Amino acid sequence: MSKQNKSASAEIILQVIQQVKDRSRKDIRKWRRGMLAAEDTENPRWFLLQDIFSDLLTDGHLGSVMELRSSATLNHPFYVTDLKGESLEEQTNLLQKKWFFDSIQQYLEATYFHHTLLQYKREGENISFDKIPRRNVCTQLKRVYLEADGDRYIDYSAEQDVIEILHSSDFGIINDIVPNLIWKRNLLQSDAEFSERFGMPLITAMTANRADAQRIHKALRELGEAGTGVLPLGSQIQVHSLSNAGNPEKVYLDPAKFHDNQVSKRFLSSTTMVDEGANRSQTEVHAESLDDKIARTDRRMVAFIINDHLFPILQRFGLPFDNTKMKFSFDETESLSIEQEWKITNEALNHFDLDTTDIEKRFNLKIIGKKEPKQEGFAANFR
Repeated sequence: MSKQNKSASAEIILQVIQQVKDRSRKDIRKWRRGMLAAEDTENPRWFLLQDIFSDLLTDGHLGSVMELRSSATLNHPFYVTDLKGESLEEQTNLLQKKWFFDSIQQYLEATYFHHTLLQYKREGENISFDKIPRRNVCTQLKRVYLEADGDRYIDYSAEQDVIEILHSSDFGIINDIVPNLIWKRNLLQSDAEFSERFGMPLITAMTANRADAQRIHKALRELGEAGTGVLPLGSQIQVHSLSNAGNPEKVYLDPAKFHDNQVSKRFLSSTTMVDEGANRSQTEVHAESLDDKIARTDRRMVAFIINDHLFPILQRFGLPFDNTKMKFSFDETESLSIEQEWKITNEALNHFDLDTTDIEKRFNLKIIGKKEPKQEGFAANFR
């Protein structure tokens, strides 16, 4: 097998040959063949399995649960601190950029698709990255194949500007629900065929005049959705509704909902957050479970990647980041409502002197002075 050499500064993405993905109909046999190819001990290839994942992303329910899980991390506040825990505003502000949030999104997707390979670069004051197509990456051998099914490759293991994110699962968690997505797609296609075939009622006509048969047939074909027509005198028309023949909802739609539930459970450990029939209390409990358990695990994984891999790259780019002196963290303090914070602050003022600058910032208030001691309530406590 030949090897494609490259200089350390070359961009991998520019050497990868763009190829057409497999968009043919997916079935269980193709899925199993993709897994076998990805775990081949001598020449593992991932393009068969990754093409299946990519094609199944058109499922709306899958897209919604993935977005919901990712948002639980992407919308969470974060900061950079020194090793003593003091906030570093300069470094925190430098990360409040689109490229950084896009990076976190890619880190999270490694959980879904097993791996993500990013190559970072700096152009002036701008930081950006290239996502290497997963179908071209072989994580076992640390190779990027220039053609997904070819022999030429790049060894990315020694590249200092490359970050590889691997999930602990064999193929990524989306692989666990591939059969559900395939079966659901088949069910919905069968339901569409049923609707096309039996959705419009069958109309028949009877006549005693054989000579009128051709004319009646033409008139029935012209009825269409309008439901009107001109037939010879004496013709008898019958409308046969077949829309409920065989109970299509039980045969097709209910099983499709079952497969949606399996997808929700795998990604969110719950079905209520995306189920229109769920009650509010259940949804709130499961939303807390997502944020406190699943998303917290995702955030911990993201923090490890940023501290151990991204900060050294940014430091080599000349930015003020040093993972030996600072660390990235998500804010994991308990989230309180504005009313709860107001009550706690008001009570604290009875016992302590607080910084009014922080209070102004938190509650969007402009404090211009102190009230006399006789005044009761929140403002009086600024004495």
